[in-house]
Amino acid sequence: MVQMHVDLNTLPVDGASLLQWWLDRVRLVLGGKLRTVYVHGSLVLDDFCPGWSDVDVCVVVNAPVSEGEASVLGTIHDEMGERFLRGHAAGWRSGQAIEACYIPEPLVRDSGRQMPCYVAGDQAGRLCIGHPLPPFDREVLARFGGCLMGPSLAFSRPTRAALVEQTARMLAEIRAQVSGSPSAIWLCGIQHWLARSLVFWRDGDLVAKSAALRREVAQGSPFAAAFELALRIREEGSAVANQYREALRRQFDACALACVAEIERAMR
Repeated sequence: MVQMHVDLNTLPVDGASLLQWWLDRVRLVLGGKLRTVYVHGSLVLDDFCPGWSDVDVCVVVNAPVSEGEASVLGTIHDEMGERFLRGHAAGWRSGQAIEACYIPEPLVRDSGRQMPCYVAGDQAGRLCIGHPLPPFDREVLARFGGCLMGPSLAFSRPTRAALVEQTARMLAEIRAQVSGSPSAIWLCGIQHWLARSLVFWRDGDLVAKSAALRREVAQGSPFAAAFELALRIREEGSAVANQYREALRRQFDACALACVAEIERAMR
């Protein structure tokens, strides 16, 4: 486990500004119920790409978020969209902002419990019963999670079966899109996901998406052309994705199913 404390001053300026704006408001809503805030995803894997990346957070609370609190938190996320996504505050250029799960503390250690949670992001927030953290997010939190505020907590790691199930669902979604008409953002993002999944299931390494794309290209992957294009768009920012849609579609058609099959072989 390589958990660490995260200092806002060490983060990219736009990411730090977004987090500070959000955290100031969440503190006011949750008060003493707020226990710990963890950052995961690209910010802790040294893979934050301005113009592409969002910010993934897990908020741990001493008691479940109430309906009233959820309503106010939803308003905060709506305001965040206006300020950062559409207003480009602090130079924010990505099409996504903060993706947040608000979970009671017992779910940090036990992902099998059924407790009320709140999930908020670019879509409308929702209260749910269960555990909203996908297995791979839990794996990143357990191994690399960055504690932004509050005491450090030990997240339990997901089972292999849970990781297999999440991967299988994504592979089925990819298959369903072979004859569909997905957006350029989805096409690019799925190449990121495919590269990272290949590295994880074949090599046993959980690495950042950019690192996975570069590793596959450097090793002469049969999918290198698609991964090179996805890496270029990741570095240039999501705003340019539509300019590459036809090239993304061609690369997806050329290699998606073969890549899916390779991941499935590695999972066995």
